[in-house]
Amino acid sequence: MTALRKILIEEETVFTAPVARAPATKLYVIANNAPAEVVAPEAGGHALKNILLFFAAPFIGLVYIVAFPVVGLVALAVLAGRFAAKYNAVKATARVLKTAALVVAAPAIGLAYVVLFPVIGLAALAWMGGRAVASRAH
Repeated sequence: MTALRKILIEEETVFTAPVARAPATKLYVIANNAPAEVVAPEAGGHALKNILLFFAAPFIGLVYIVAFPVVGLVALAVLAGRFAAKYNAVKATARVLKTAALVVAAPAIGLAYVVLFPVIGLAALAWMGGRAVASRAH
């Protein structure tokens, strides 16, 4: 027995409250000796999904193979950015480049908002109207 364990055992005080314990509930097990029925699995809806996954698997693997080097380079760039962010000169340069990039991208972002917001608004309006019609039908 280690010294620490001996100290913990000797110094530990136990407090027991005078509480009446409720009797434990009895659990009964009913054994059924009848043989279980064998049920064949349904192959209706899953067959088409499995066939499609069989044909899509090589392309999914190809995406992983192509994306793997890109993910590695991005991870290296993030690590290099974190290391470089410790220097004030790099922080100032990054702020200037960010501001310049935002100034250049501002017209394109504004045009995207002007073109896409009416479409998004009409889609949201149609969605809400469809939900209202569907809730009234029930």
